[in-house]
Amino acid sequence: MGLSAIRVVMARLEPSHANPPAEPAGPLVEDLIWAHARPSEGLEHLTVMPAGQRLELYFFVQATSEATMLAQVQALIDRVSGPLSSHGFALDRR
Repeated sequence: MGLSAIRVVMARLEPSHANPPAEPAGPLVEDLIWAHARPSEGLEHLTVMPAGQRLELYFFVQATSEATMLAQVQALIDRVSGPLSSHGFALDRR
């Protein structure tokens, strides 16, 4: 078993509709992610920052390696992608 450390990964969300939400969506997105996070994913902190029409998500995750951290965040993003899509956002895969 390796040492666990807090690791950070950034993801971007982009509007999935031609007209992005008129109200700031950061708090909604943050609530959706926390509501879908599981203890096994090690999410310790989340920062959501506006970047034009996009949102930048900074996941602070407790993990034993970078590969583990990426798998944990990917599982969370996969699970929350449906609710995010219903609110007009999709993961920016660029």
